[in-house]
Amino acid sequence: MQGVATRADTTASRQSATAVWPWAFIAGGVLFLLGGMLHPGEDSSLPEEEATAEFIGAGTWVPAHALIVAGTIGFMIGLFALARSSMPLSPAARRAAWVAALAAVLLVVEGAFHLAAFVDEDAARSGAATPVLSTHMVMSLIIYPLFTLALAALALLSGRTLTHPVVGVLGAIGAIAFGVAPALVGPAGIDSLAVLFGVGGILMSLWFIVVGVSALISASSRRRTAALPS
Repeated sequence: MQGVATRADTTASRQSATAVWPWAFIAGGVLFLLGGMLHPGEDSSLPEEEATAEFIGAGTWVPAHALIVAGTIGFMIGLFALARSSMPLSPAARRAAWVAALAAVLLVVEGAFHLAAFVDEDAARSGAATPVLSTHMVMSLIIYPLFTLALAALALLSGRTLTHPVVGVLGAIGAIAFGVAPALVGPAGIDSLAVLFGVGGILMSLWFIVVGVSALISASSRRRTAALPS
């Protein structure tokens, strides 16, 4: 009896996860996209210290990054739920979902430092140490690639299970672009490649939204089919 109850609990847990993840994907994608749209730009015509200070002190810094963090939390919830769900993912795709979910936890932590970087505005302007901003930048060099490579693997390995493979490829390209941007713009100093944050973030967010909407449409179609008289 205990084994039957355990199996029933597991089935119920998977069904609950299956119901949650599409909505979390959609919410995460929309919030992340809105945050990216609000994100301030850096004025390259100013001296470096002043440009950084103006950048992190911009009026849209806090709302933009609050939305991005909220979107990342949506990704985290959705990925954990997807990994636990009854979706017929291949073993490799499910492992990628678990890795992406765990990396999303780290991304939320990094996002909190990113959001709080505005406290270093005065220090940046005077050329002093910027511990919060610097912590975010170091973390992003490790966490962004970890999250986005796992996400790209999920997008590619899931085949047609989550969405059309072409959408999966575009999502993977966006994820990888977003993941490599910190290293290319930071240590490599290629400022022109800051565009990868925007383009990559848009493609990545749209992948989450499309996958979530596709899952809801498929679930609705299955319910309608089941309701038809046999």
